[in-house]
Amino acid sequence: AERSAYPRCLLLRAMPQPEEDVEVRLEDQQAINQFGRLNTRMHELEDEIKEKRSQHDQLDDAANELILADDDEPVRVQYGECYFEVGKERADELLESRKDAVADEISELESQLGTIRQTLAGLKKQLYARFGGNINLEEN
Repeated sequence: AERSAYPRCLLLRAMPQPEEDVEVRLEDQQAINQFGRLNTRMHELEDEIKEKRSQHDQLDDAANELILADDDEPVRVQYGECYFEVGKERADELLESRKDAVADEISELESQLGTIRQTLAGLKKQLYARFGGNINLEEN
């Protein structure tokens, strides 16, 4: 029952090597802090975009309901906390205007999100190059 040293050798090689301690410089800490702030802002933007898309879907639903309304029947439109009555045509104009505004807001938020994601990717590359396995910048 002689045991070969070969499997032991494989086990030793498979064990991860400990990372070297890397000094955290001021610019490293600033990059880490910037990454954290941008990551938080990215999640806020994602939530805002989700809300705006939901709002846009609700406006689409309202437009579909408006199509079914009688032409001579007044339509109640909400403005802030108040309602006022307008004709079907005017309600359609107001609805389309609001839908366009929400779509523009979504485009602006998505543009900001894209810029933040690019910056985060650059910071991630920079920080991993400096710290290797000593830093974890991935989402849990």
